[in-house]
Amino acid sequence: MSAELLLGVGMGLALSGVSAIIPGLHPYNLVAALLFTLQERKGILPADGGLGLGIGVAVGYAFFHLAPAVFYQTPDEGALGLMLPAQKALREGWGQEAVRWAGWGAWGAVMLLLLSAPCWSRGWAALRAVLAPHVGWILLALSAFLLLSEWPWGAERLPTPARRLMAIWTRLGAGVVTFALSGALGFLLLARNPLTGPLAHQPLIPAFLGLFAVPGLLRAVMGSRPAPPCPSGEVLPFGIWARGVGAGLLGGVFAVLFPGVTAGIGGLLAGHATAQRDDRAFLVAQGAARAFYSVGVFWLLLLPDSPAARGGLGAMLAPWAGPATPDRYRAAVLATALAAALAFLLMEPLTRGMSRWAASQAWRWVYGAALALIVLSVTGLGGIPGLAVLLAASGIGLLPSLTGSRRLSTLGVILVPLTLRRLGLEDAAWRILGL
Repeated sequence: MSAELLLGVGMGLALSGVSAIIPGLHPYNLVAALLFTLQERKGILPADGGLGLGIGVAVGYAFFHLAPAVFYQTPDEGALGLMLPAQKALREGWGQEAVRWAGWGAWGAVMLLLLSAPCWSRGWAALRAVLAPHVGWILLALSAFLLLSEWPWGAERLPTPARRLMAIWTRLGAGVVTFALSGALGFLLLARNPLTGPLAHQPLIPAFLGLFAVPGLLRAVMGSRPAPPCPSGEVLPFGIWARGVGAGLLGGVFAVLFPGVTAGIGGLLAGHATAQRDDRAFLVAQGAARAFYSVGVFWLLLLPDSPAARGGLGAMLAPWAGPATPDRYRAAVLATALAAALAFLLMEPLTRGMSRWAASQAWRWVYGAALALIVLSVTGLGGIPGLAVLLAASGIGLLPSLTGSRRLSTLGVILVPLTLRRLGLEDAAWRILGL
């Protein structure tokens, strides 16, 4: 591996680590800011540096951002599946164990990635040829599963059948409304992009921040601090770990294969395979699905036979990562192994630090500062239209918090416009909406 590649890996891990410490900050936002700064001086970041940067960010995101998903509870679209066990872990005091088990899942996924690396070049091209004609109806079925798997809980103790029925359908209806509104927002942004300035090329960034980061930050500002650490005393047997990694692998592979399917959807599928068995298997599966997706979609950019720019990181770094050759693909695999080893070792001190910080009395100021940073940066980069999108998305993102429905319904922002496009219904939707 070249010195530029190693330097890029270090930069990527550093960006992911910094973004993990700041509530609500996604590492991809830092990558976008860095590339925007360097766009007039493209030669300053050599191709090996761009390749290493992508590997470092992808691996760092898979490991480091498990801790803020538990302790900060400000998820992005790739960490939504962690929220329910994260809330339970904080309430009962075993948040550090939750992060540790998810980290072991991420480590298992990376090991499977490395072992399967020789098969990716030919296997990806064959799978894409087989699945491409069926993506539309598969995404439609996935959207239906997302809505139908919303389970009405918490109304069993209400005194009358009418009140129980109303409470149940309030929760179920809120999920449908959230999915529909977020989908409409995503479709409008992609069909008639209102943003100007640097965010004009990434119109979904304000929507993602409003749907996923802002509601969590608002709840954190107004919420209470977690319980004191109280280890559960449970260990992670090999059988439970293997079961969680296997379920996470299936969810991660699905997310890598299908466009528009993110780690959040992969985590949803993995969670349904493990949720009834054990919290430990569930958390391992979430970490594995997230790691397989975040690293796997960047690998697609480097496949020698059929490179494909998938996911936000791959799309941003495609002009900076250099040509897709067998030597560069092998270098990416080796860099992934190195970055994963470093990230796994650094996870434990990062988790302990976040656990102590989560109990600090100064936390409200930090969450408030993070909210102000989001508002100022979106306004500065996207103008008044960007701020309007952020506010609209924040209102939609607050619906699950106010009604008790799942935050996963906000993934309609990606699924709806992409499903319409794949089914050839975009023009019809434009006419119906008067666009």
